[in-house]
Amino acid sequence: MQKKVLKPWQVIGSKVAFASPWVELIQDTCIAGEQELTYAYMRRVDEGPLIIPEASDGSLWLVRQYRHPIRKIVWQFPVEGKTPGESWSDAAQRGLHEELEMQANSLQDLGEFFPDPGGLSQRYHAFLARELESVSVSDHGDGSEEVEDLDRGKFTLAEIDQMIASGDICDNWTLAALYLYQRSKTA
Repeated sequence: MQKKVLKPWQVIGSKVAFASPWVELIQDTCIAGEQELTYAYMRRVDEGPLIIPEASDGSLWLVRQYRHPIRKIVWQFPVEGKTPGESWSDAAQRGLHEELEMQANSLQDLGEFFPDPGGLSQRYHAFLARELESVSVSDHGDGSEEVEDLDRGKFTLAEIDQMIASGDICDNWTLAALYLYQRSKTA
């Protein structure tokens, strides 16, 4: 079977159609083959790490929160935005601290992924956090950031499989990170 030759589109124009503190809607004018087209996608203002917190017994910590675009409360791995100049690992530690009130004595970058390359340009790195310790939470700002009302829980892989089957875990971030996590266990 011969593979079809695919070519990237040529971007001939780009504009920000909408901007908020967290996302921008980008509208590109492109040449695809011999056709001119308009393509819109979201660009997160930040990118950041997804954290896979592994307890000493091998279970994994998840956070539960309301996700307004799908009008649903879901379980997922913690995800943190990276500030300009901040390292991926420092952002992962900060996210672990803010969302789970923990720190990791061992942090391993499992790889990079794009959760929705057709509609979102945001890039993530999955970090495996081990040797977890509880830490106290301090004030994280003036309250002007995103609203995060979180619950947290620790689950076995069998329980996580059931949560995926029931739809309690349904986001690409967590599903991709679980693949990277399981692959790291067999490497």
